[in-house]
Amino acid sequence: MKEKSGETPTSRPRNSAMTTEAILRAAQRLFAAKGYTTTGVREIAAEAGVNSALVRRYFGSKEGLLRAAIEEYLHMDDILDSDRAGLGERVVAQLRLAETIDNPVSMMVLATADPAARMLCSDLVHERVILPLAEWLGPPDAMARAGQLNLLWMGFMTVREILPTKPVHEFEAQTFDWLAKATQAIVDQ
Repeated sequence: MKEKSGETPTSRPRNSAMTTEAILRAAQRLFAAKGYTTTGVREIAAEAGVNSALVRRYFGSKEGLLRAAIEEYLHMDDILDSDRAGLGERVVAQLRLAETIDNPVSMMVLATADPAARMLCSDLVHERVILPLAEWLGPPDAMARAGQLNLLWMGFMTVREILPTKPVHEFEAQTFDWLAKATQAIVDQ
């Protein structure tokens, strides 16, 4: 079998979109499971099945990769593109969906051991969650209420996914109902 010029029998055709996607997914899995500080670029590349130089090529740095890994999940459009009355239920639906992916809250919490990563996560939450939420909520006290909602949701996800407690899981229906009502109470303030 004759090979194409520049290819070896074990190489595969280059596809930057597929490579970028593979690196991003590997980073999300590892950052959510092991944390930012204990996950190396070589480990991410090995998990993605690529050369570690490609991480820097596509994401600039490990911190750039963390940014991309988290940004993909931090968006409020789906939640805020509807009426105010159903926000609590929409949030619960999104948080349930979040349980099926590599948890962005885990990525952020486990990244807090690194000062630069902690600041990056804080800035991303502010820019991508709190500011759009405050704008959507409007007066009175939009920023305070957006901060309260973020605290409620992040705390819930931390206890549910990172430091699980029995009551949160044993009384799941009541817990999700409470979360929807608590969210809606802050929105309707």
